[in-house]
Amino acid sequence: MDYLSKLTHGLTQLYSKLMPVPCLLCGSCSQQWPLCDACITQLPQLGNACPRCATPSPITIMCGKCLNQPPEQDLSFSLFHYQDPIDRLIIALKYHDKIFLTKLFAHLMSEQLQQRQLPQLLIPIPLHHRRLKMRGYNQSSELAKALSQQLSISTDQHCLIRNKNTDPQASLPYDQRKRNMHGAFTLIQPSVPQHVALIDDVLTTGHTVNAAATLLRQAGAATIEVWTIGRTIRHD
Repeated sequence: MDYLSKLTHGLTQLYSKLMPVPCLLCGSCSQQWPLCDACITQLPQLGNACPRCATPSPITIMCGKCLNQPPEQDLSFSLFHYQDPIDRLIIALKYHDKIFLTKLFAHLMSEQLQQRQLPQLLIPIPLHHRRLKMRGYNQSSELAKALSQQLSISTDQHCLIRNKNTDPQASLPYDQRKRNMHGAFTLIQPSVPQHVALIDDVLTTGHTVNAAATLLRQAGAATIEVWTIGRTIRHD
């Protein structure tokens, strides 16, 4: 760490001690993160899950659906169940400019991800340029940048583009989501590293990441992972 970085880090720590911020969930003072320690420990950790699609499971084995119809990705990692208060925090991150939450989520994800073989490159799921212009930022890109810093892995924010302004997946019935993502992405470089991870905020049906992973597989990726903050409970 150079002198400027040490000075910035020191000033940040001093400011957090002198001016603690209220926890977003309970309002208590928090010295380091936007959530207090008590609220962080009560977040709904995913726990055991299918290693291929991250569907919650009593034990960590591949689920029946992945055995019969495996998704394009080889591995999936999600930190939390997508339920209260994670759903509220991700909505705040996506739609209410709470970008600082990505540093907390990246920190918590990195604590577990450091225990596995890490990929060579992180690739965030992109937004269409119209939606990016409206929102002003891509929460998946912000999360990828924070994870890149935590884990010392390169990130490529531009190799994958969204060329179709798709309807939000959450607004569609399950049987329409796969069709909604058809032809949604373009990979603008001919090859990618052997081991990559796609970064997104929530894994739901998996159609979005599957469309992106298919392109990465065609470009030479041998191992594709999907990392998200939250995982919904599948009801199909």
